[in-house]
Formats: sequence, C-alpha cells, structure tokens
Amino acid sequence: MCRRGMKELDVLLERFIASHEAELRAGQWPEFEAFLKIEDDLVWDCLRGENSAQTESFSELAAAIRGDASLHG
Repeated sequence: MCRRGMKELDVLLERFIASHEAELRAGQWPEFEAFLKIEDDLVWDCLRGENSAQTESFSELAAAIRGDASLHG
C-alpha cells in the first residue's frame, strides 16, 4: 500500500502497485522508491506530464503510472 498527502496520488499509485507488482519486484522498485521520495507536488506535476529537472528521469515511470505505457524491466 502507498499513502501520500494527496488522495489523487493515493488512487493512482495504489492502482499502479496492484497492477504492476510482479514487474516492480523484478527490478523496478529502486526507481519507484526514488520517485516516491520527491515531494507530492512534484510527483503530481510529473504524473500530469509537467516534468521539472528533478522529475525528468522519471518520465517513463510516470507514463506507466498514468497507464500510458508499460514498465521496461
């Protein structure tokens, strides 16, 4: 389970974890955990496609969380 300060993030992240648990266990957890360490407003902006320099490296992961793409292990 994943809890953040924004309900919108909770919904997106919990759905993502539930549907990609096997892929995350196969090697994507470190990147996902690093993504979760940034502030909620930056995570939200990244998920909306508004990447900053701090979140640019997470663009593929953000697309997968949004449902626009799959993870590449």
